[in-house]
Amino acid sequence: MRHLQPSDNRRTIMAALILILAVGVCLRVGGLGERDLWTDEAWVAQAVAQEDWLAVFQQGNAEMGNHTPPLYLLTVWAVRQVGGESEAVLRLTSLMCGLGVLGLTAWLAWRLLTPGAALTASLAAALSIRLVYFSKELKPYAADAGFAVLALALTERLLGNQGRRGWLALFLAMAAGLGYSHALIFTLPVAAAVLWWRLPAARRRCLVTFAGLAVVFLGYYLMFYRSQVRPELVLYWQDYFPDLAGPGAFLQWLGLAWQRYLRYFIGDRWWWVGLGFVLLGLGSLLTGRQPRTVWYFLGPLGVSLAAACLHRYPFMAGAGGMRLMLFSAPLGYIVLGAGLAALLSFRPLARLGWLRPLAAAGLVIWLNPYNVWTENLHPQANREEIQPLVRYLEAHRRPEDLVYVYYFAIYPFRYYYQGPREPVIWGQSCQEQCLALPPRAPGSPGRLWLIFSHFETPEELEKFNRRLLGDGWHRDLHLSRPGAALFCFTRPEPETGPPETDRSPPGPS
Repeated sequence: MRHLQPSDNRRTIMAALILILAVGVCLRVGGLGERDLWTDEAWVAQAVAQEDWLAVFQQGNAEMGNHTPPLYLLTVWAVRQVGGESEAVLRLTSLMCGLGVLGLTAWLAWRLLTPGAALTASLAAALSIRLVYFSKELKPYAADAGFAVLALALTERLLGNQGRRGWLALFLAMAAGLGYSHALIFTLPVAAAVLWWRLPAARRRCLVTFAGLAVVFLGYYLMFYRSQVRPELVLYWQDYFPDLAGPGAFLQWLGLAWQRYLRYFIGDRWWWVGLGFVLLGLGSLLTGRQPRTVWYFLGPLGVSLAAACLHRYPFMAGAGGMRLMLFSAPLGYIVLGAGLAALLSFRPLARLGWLRPLAAAGLVIWLNPYNVWTENLHPQANREEIQPLVRYLEAHRRPEDLVYVYYFAIYPFRYYYQGPREPVIWGQSCQEQCLALPPRAPGSPGRLWLIFSHFETPEELEKFNRRLLGDGWHRDLHLSRPGAALFCFTRPEPETGPPETDRSPPGPS
């Protein structure tokens, strides 16, 4: 048997990379439109459901909590004008960003790492539940990751040609990116620092390029982003700003933040193994030929931590807030790949040729392939199938019926519901109780529909109904779908006893 030649090995690696990318593309495209829009997506869908593009920004700014970057909104609106209003069409912008993340992560890993480490990083990115999911959600988080990795790829391109060409491309791409991604502001200072340090002969061009981007960001901030910084958001993320009471409190807070980060992007299953790979990867990169990779990963995280200290951005937040750190995920997977490659390069292990395929198999098993595959093809996260319940309500609602819409179901309901909007009672809180209704006339049906999505558990829903309605109501109907529920209640009959006699004491004669 002849030995494998370098060209054979390269062809094998390229074939493996193509296979990995093909799987990643299939996971991102599959099931793109099979889920109904959930609460946060419906914010965006309502904003882009306008005929005039200027009205898109007015609607987007008017919706509380809809802090979507302007160019992302405009792109979704333009795609909707051409392709229609299906869920798949609305999510196409995120899909394009997600596919860009996949390809650029592989390119960047190939440039910064050894071929084996690059394959590992590409595999982790291709199968990442987080990267796949946000490629299929009508929110701009895939754009956060896409433009962050694009900024670093263009930085590497400039380093490769010693700054002779590529500055205009960097400026134009990042000027657009600042309109697609809030989080890009964390990566650009890192790119600027690397280019300034590594290309002393091109510092004037570097200064002009990034000064221009600062002016562009100022324009976005004054026109759009300043109005999106709301006090209620700062209060919502209060628990995920750094604890600056002292060094010990800060380090404890930071340790818990990193634990949340690893659990979210690598997985609850043996997350501490992922921590070991990340630390090993950082160490090997610092002592290797590409130490700037560590800066690419930790630098944007450091800038976002500084923003968190100023109460301007949550850092590694729980309660779903970790999605705001998606911009750092591609470089995290590159560091993870470097860690596994560093482990296999130890001299006692490097002599065992059979260990490399075994390690690759172990990585796949560690990634929990069955759950990854099923979740990526048919995401259960934020699956709230409210549309069939809305259609049922439209078909069976009577003119005199009242409808109560749960607080977190308001935006999906408004997007999908085509029936009369009155009388509809909009929920004021997820803790609402003692619903005040107009008096019921004797003999009237008095039906009340309650429609829900984005709730905790069915048991919590039952408690909510009891708090809202009290006793005496008769439940006529209960329909449920994943993440959504519809109830129909009949109001109690008004008391119709004999007229009361005058029991007041007799007046003076």
